[in-house]
Amino acid sequence: MADQESMPDLATVQQVLKEAKELVRALEGTATSRVRISAGVFAIEIEREGAPIVGGPAGVAVAAGGGAGAPAATPGLLPVLAPLVGVFYQAASPGAKAFVQVGDRVERGQVIGIVEAMKVMNEVTSDYRGVVSEILVENGEAVQYEQRLMLIDTSGSE
Repeated sequence: MADQESMPDLATVQQVLKEAKELVRALEGTATSRVRISAGVFAIEIEREGAPIVGGPAGVAVAAGGGAGAPAATPGLLPVLAPLVGVFYQAASPGAKAFVQVGDRVERGQVIGIVEAMKVMNEVTSDYRGVVSEILVENGEAVQYEQRLMLIDTSGSE
């Protein structure tokens, strides 16, 4: 029993977060407002308030070491959250062109930045299709898990 309660490694946490994002995408456009899945030390809860929102859920919570992703204050303006604690980079390497800039159109799954954690470069992808409205963190800035990195305007999408 003690083995089940020990904290999982980074790869396991990243896989669970990836699967949670896939579940969120699968629920888009459905009438489902709340789902909770538990496995070992992980509990994933997805809750959407009110009617389905175009482009994403109202919030996602991962109980194992994570807080909730706060919903965007403006309808159609959705946040891209840091997938883990680390350092955010806007480009693949120093001096390279930024993945995205304010005003760029992005597609769901498009790489929009990198978070470096423990010498590993983790791609940050957009969960939404839309236009980059605002970049909230500076290149090279330390970020926290689920910190808002940028805002995507999805109001003109679909």
